[in-house]
Amino acid sequence: MKLPLPIHPIAVHFPIAFYFLELILLTFWLAKKDEGYLRFARFSFRLAYLGMILAMIAGLIDVGGIQNITGKVRTHVIAALSVFILYTVRAFYWRFAKIGDRHYAMTHFLFSLSGNMLIAMAGYFGGMLVYE
Repeated sequence: MKLPLPIHPIAVHFPIAFYFLELILLTFWLAKKDEGYLRFARFSFRLAYLGMILAMIAGLIDVGGIQNITGKVRTHVIAALSVFILYTVRAFYWRFAKIGDRHYAMTHFLFSLSGNMLIAMAGYFGGMLVYE
């Protein structure tokens, strides 16, 4: 089922914004040691993760199914899947890591930073599809 108006380019901006907000909140949490920033970062992460799944479904619908993932679309999808894998690992880390662990804060920050870099790469390849 292919929609007349592509939804993915619109929907993808929400998880991007919430993942970046999470990175900012984790930075404040590291600097100020206020647990409120950590709670808000976790909430932002959850919204972003849900939005990412919905954006991926919208992208699959927009492209017309798995059989149409070829060429430059395939490059974008592989980059997006790397984002999905990293953030799925992060979801497990958010769930099972203990706040008191020695490297908890820095691990969250580095995961978030690397995730945002992967998002930028996937966004670049997605932009190549739109603006070429």
